[in-house]
Amino acid sequence: PDAQAYWRFVRTTSDRVASSFDYRRIDTPVFEDARLFVRGIGEVTDIVEKETYTFEDRGGDLLTLRPEGTAPVCRAYLENGLHNLPQPVRLYYLCPVFRYERPQSGRYRQHNQFGVEALGDADASIDAEVIELGWRLLESVGLKQMSLSVNTTGDSQCRPSYVDSLQAYYREHAGEICQDCTRRLEENPLRLLDCKQDSCQPIIDDAPHSIGYLCDQCAAHWRDLLSYLEAVGLSYQIEHRLVRGFDYYTRTVFEIAPPTEGRQNVLVGGGRYDGLIGELGGRPTPGVGFGMGVERVIV
Repeated sequence: PDAQAYWRFVRTTSDRVASSFDYRRIDTPVFEDARLFVRGIGEVTDIVEKETYTFEDRGGDLLTLRPEGTAPVCRAYLENGLHNLPQPVRLYYLCPVFRYERPQSGRYRQHNQFGVEALGDADASIDAEVIELGWRLLESVGLKQMSLSVNTTGDSQCRPSYVDSLQAYYREHAGEICQDCTRRLEENPLRLLDCKQDSCQPIIDDAPHSIGYLCDQCAAHWRDLLSYLEAVGLSYQIEHRLVRGFDYYTRTVFEIAPPTEGRQNVLVGGGRYDGLIGELGGRPTPGVGFGMGVERVIV
């Protein structure tokens, strides 16, 4: 009961800030067809492999408790004809999500996520808008001295050459990396950069940077994003090791963190996912968004 005032404040502030950016609320089901997350998030991600609550119902269908908000919103966008509205469609949500996390400080197997998704516009100005919304929300709940980290991972045209270079580099260090990274090297190479094991940190520090492999279109998008962030007064740092945990991200990725040590303290994380709706069976549709852990903000 003593925490309810903080929860009300975060909820009402989230509604107010999102509405001021012209985002409208959407609610999605607590559980979805399990195939939504395999197709959307990626079959060889830690969330699908280790962290989802998946079960068979009485009719024999395989269901998954919602582990994140983006894929369900994209499914609802397709099924409810939102692609016929003027684009971009700006949506936000605040809902419980479920992950089989190892019990530790700040980790809950059911936690609450605020998120926004802007669907239908590929311009870098929408990326900057989403980032600014996250920043202004954290400011509005009283957080200060935050840091914004940004990176770009390219797209389907230029990323393969970067992945080839990254794999070649890691194969030279195959005997030095942890067991999880040995598996990621073949199955999900970008996640090599997200390893938390101390033994892998020097290898990550010297790994090739995705920015050096961008095609002309991705390079232009990256330059535009940085110029828009500067135009709205947001300071940022380029973090070459920054990737996200889902397969659907393309180009922009970002995180906002408080002035504390450790990647586990990230409050807002997101990016662009132009291929996700196509993976779900819709027409190729650009999208960008973020998720915010409410418990982390309140604590």
